[in-house]
Amino acid sequence: MSDNHKDLYKRSVDLGEQQKLRQLQLLDEQKLRRQLQQDAARHVQDSDEEEEEGEEEEAPTHSRAQRRQRKKKQQNNNNAAKRGQQHFKLQQSEWLRQRPENLSDWLLLPCPVGRRCMVIATHGRTKVHNKAGRIIMQLRTMLPGDAVMQKCKTVLDCVYVQETDTFYVLDALTFGQQQLQDCDANFRFFWLRSRFDEQGGELARRGKRNEKPFKLLDYYDFEDANVVHEMLQRYPLWEANQPKLDGLLFYHKEASYTCGSTPLVCWLFAFMLPDVLQLPVNSSYVAPKDYQPSAALAYMDAFDQQLLQQRQQQKHRGKAAKEEAANVSTAAAMEQEQEQHDELDEYAELRSLLEHQRRLELGELDMDCTPPSSAPAAATTSAASTAVGSSC
Repeated sequence: MSDNHKDLYKRSVDLGEQQKLRQLQLLDEQKLRRQLQQDAARHVQDSDEEEEEGEEEEAPTHSRAQRRQRKKKQQNNNNAAKRGQQHFKLQQSEWLRQRPENLSDWLLLPCPVGRRCMVIATHGRTKVHNKAGRIIMQLRTMLPGDAVMQKCKTVLDCVYVQETDTFYVLDALTFGQQQLQDCDANFRFFWLRSRFDEQGGELARRGKRNEKPFKLLDYYDFEDANVVHEMLQRYPLWEANQPKLDGLLFYHKEASYTCGSTPLVCWLFAFMLPDVLQLPVNSSYVAPKDYQPSAALAYMDAFDQQLLQQRQQQKHRGKAAKEEAANVSTAAAMEQEQEQHDELDEYAELRSLLEHQRRLELGELDMDCTPPSSAPAAATTSAASTAVGSSC
């Protein structure tokens, strides 16, 4: 092995160790945040009870039910204000650089080939945002916040597959009245499955109130090794290979939904599992020619570098296209301005000629055979002279 390959391998191994440390650190931070939220909720509840007791002594004429109703209304207004200020962003995975010490702490979620997007249903309408946050589609759906419970909000992490014209649901940040962003992945997936089952398949069917189907992707728990093995040996994964499998997502069971990149959600292509996780897959999952089983980590780095170059090229092409469009627009504007200027000059000349002929008719000027010096055309001059009846 050459020195360059040794350095690359060592750096990749170091990145794997760093990823493991970041996973542990982030798990501790999320656990602490959940604990603080629970403590804050209990503190607010205790404070409300104490305040109610004080109000009972000061103002016995008000019933406890009225006070609770007033506080509930105030709390709902505060929650509504917070929801209006929220800005969501898609969660981004990292490469799974080494096998976790306890694989049973993870969930496996197959991801289809398609366009990653965020679907937000609220105020009786559903909007689809791309990774950059721009709206790429608007439609009607049966999601809470659109056809039902319009005052609520549903935010789904999806993959849109154009071939099947279907949204495949990966995850959720909110679903109706339930906030899920700070819940662990195990609970989020369970909650989504329960809600989709309650819908009775309405979300998966196309109709007037649900213009495009929404299908919840199945996930697999590594605690059940037999189920995971059966899934990895099945090809194609979905009927008629529609949609096509892109790769596999690995969610830590205790991970909250992170807006942005997180080491608690990882990614591998199916052909990489035997080398990284020592898990066999169906032989139909063929690796590309530039992939070496003994250099999976190096392939990850090379893949990221190639992806970065492609994005930079797309950015440069987009910038060049904008500059070209701006130049074309400027040239068109200048041409239009010149045409308007020429029209104004021609109009001024014609107006001067007509004014000259009018003054001749009124006798304000002596009859003269000399036409105005700025006559626009011979035909116009002839017509005007005929009208005056000059004998010159």
